Amino acid sequence: MVDRTKTKRKTKSKTKILIPILSLLLLTGCANQLPPGGGDVDTIPPKIEEIYPPNGTINFKDDHISFDFSEYVDKNSFKEAVFISPQINGELNYNWSGTEVTLEFSEKLKANTTYVVTIGTDVADVHNRNKMSQSYNLTFSTGNEIDKRTISGKVYDPNPTGVMIFAYKIAEKELDIENVKPEYVTQTGKDGEYKLDGITKGKFRLFAVRDKYKDFLYQPKQDDIGISSTEIYLEKNDTTVNNINFKMTNFDTEPPRILKAIMTDEHHLLVEFTESLTHSSIKSENFYIMDSTLNKKISLKYIYAKDLKRTKLVLINENKLDGNSDLFLEANNIEDVFGNKTINDAINLIYSNRVDTTKPKLISVEPPKGNDNSDFSGQEFNFYFSDYIDTTSAKEGIKFVDSENINIPYQIEFFDNASFKIITSGDLLHVKDYSINLELNKFRNLNGSVADSNYIYNFTTINALNFSGITGKVKNLKTELLVYVVLEGVSNNKIYKQLLNKSRKFEIKRVVAGKYNLWCFVDSDKNEKYSFGYFNPYKPAEQFIYLNSVLELKPRWVQADIILEFK
Repeated sequence: MVDRTKTKRKTKSKTKILIPILSLLLLTGCANQLPPGGGDVDTIPPKIEEIYPPNGTINFKDDHISFDFSEYVDKNSFKEAVFISPQINGELNYNWSGTEVTLEFSEKLKANTTYVVTIGTDVADVHNRNKMSQSYNLTFSTGNEIDKRTISGKVYDPNPTGVMIFAYKIAEKELDIENVKPEYVTQTGKDGEYKLDGITKGKFRLFAVRDKYKDFLYQPKQDDIGISSTEIYLEKNDTTVNNINFKMTNFDTEPPRILKAIMTDEHHLLVEFTESLTHSSIKSENFYIMDSTLNKKISLKYIYAKDLKRTKLVLINENKLDGNSDLFLEANNIEDVFGNKTINDAINLIYSNRVDTTKPKLISVEPPKGNDNSDFSGQEFNFYFSDYIDTTSAKEGIKFVDSENINIPYQIEFFDNASFKIITSGDLLHVKDYSINLELNKFRNLNGSVADSNYIYNFTTINALNFSGITGKVKNLKTELLVYVVLEGVSNNKIYKQLLNKSRKFEIKRVVAGKYNLWCFVDSDKNEKYSFGYFNPYKPAEQFIYLNSVLELKPRWVQADIILEFK
């Protein structure tokens, strides 16, 4: 560890050494200038090598602290990564000298208080923007003892790096995390793990927040959040609480609104929304055109999603509109994926009488054409077109056959007027070739146009022997509530869920080989899915536990005797 005096002496000696070396380089460089040599790209993250004061210092009286890094770091990234718990009064001043930075307090620190200064993982080096792999905590006290209470855990999320952990000391009144800053903060590392040190005695509530604006306030519209499954009581000075874990979600509380409505031609109305809509909102009866000049309400018959996110819809208009009228598009009962509903919304409709020359095209198929791992039981085949299609005539243009051209019974369900799914009425044979033939001259849009040629979707069913599976048990589960085990694909989008039996054992069969996360949750609200809780009024998330390692499930092999243990 170094203090400021030692650091200044070290910096001065460095300067004396560099001057003659620099002069020599200038002299030799004039004679023969060479391009810079190549080499491996720097991927080493910066780390803190020296600090002041030493970790665990008591009776701290100075007005500054310092950190010395292993390399030059970006100053702005450092400033955005400094978090002090509890909050201090006044501003911080930053003084840099080479790789060292000194933080000066503009106001005196509180007496008899343990402070934790966290340097988060957003600190990046100057050359290649490598970020710190783990956050760093410096703990010191202005009194004669250090609060040694700690809380640790992990954020489970596809992107767990740099998530803020907010700890609030709670009183009787409801906590408003949108307007009140936390007493203690830290930040997760690359693996999502975190640790809060130096916490005082009391009752605490924790949240994990992807704090977009780094303002230490939760803002539902832009910040993802995780809510702990319990509140925490810290008593003795050496209390340690582990496994306070989080799953991230987004609590959008604003209903969807129409951003714009444009007629791209005489038939097509492109409508864009502020966010994704539910499938149930994509109904033509939820929309109509209002001609305010003629006081006329015009119904719309057809609709489809323009993109898979369902933020853009296309409505089909069969009526003659008056371009001289004031036209509005009105929407009723549109709902976003978070359950927020707009009862009524309206926007000016930009008119066009351009002739409709569109032609329907098949733009996407799921699973991909030619795949050899389609399930022989319950597999869905999804087809997406670029434009409205007449569903009645389209049904006449679909044929499902095996390699001997024998018809396969199937059912068809239209998502909207431009997409549908096909599912077989019974199981197929495994390791067998099949095809779904689309006679595209039956896929007709409103102006009568059809696609140019037929389409044959070929696939092969998976070999039943190539499935994988798992067996195991959940231990230390102290509840009589229902518990679900979830196997969630990392290398694919497969999800397998199973209700745990009374013996707390599970067996998941017919699993497609690949990498998976295994976890389970206590279904406290009995809705058969994981509930994230809520921030205000506070509702804890459901308790869950993850297997520490990713499972790599191989074909024709069952991974047995897996243990999930609540701690």
